[in-house]
Amino acid sequence: MKVDYVDASAWVKRYYQEPGTEATQALFVEGAVLACASLGPVEVLATLSRKRKARQISQAQLQQKRLNLEADWQQFIQVQFSAEVLEKALTLAADLSLRGADAVHLDSAIVLQQNLPTLEGFRLVCCDNELLEAAQQMGITTFNPASC
Repeated sequence: MKVDYVDASAWVKRYYQEPGTEATQALFVEGAVLACASLGPVEVLATLSRKRKARQISQAQLQQKRLNLEADWQQFIQVQFSAEVLEKALTLAADLSLRGADAVHLDSAIVLQQNLPTLEGFRLVCCDNELLEAAQQMGITTFNPASC
């Protein structure tokens, strides 16, 4: 099984056109299994809501994008925010000087990778350079859809 752990910085590009949208859209049709921490959909919806507040999308568009987000989320492997994730995320935040959400995403990806017994491939899909660098330091393969 090939798994793409999709951070919110990449996932939001599925619903809002910006650099990396085409590559992000392709993830949803390539047949890879997608995964994200339970924090992810909250971050994506918050970003879309800020775009609504800035009048970059309409209220109707926001409502439709939320429905699409919720439907997509049901297809993801959902990594819950557990005590295990919290403990390791605290260490990652301190050791790698990561923002809180990035530490949660990185540790969620690590926990998922360690707990899936038969992986043909695993990568963290992200558009945040600090998180990409930290993931690479931890030995995780990365993909930045905005660099395509």
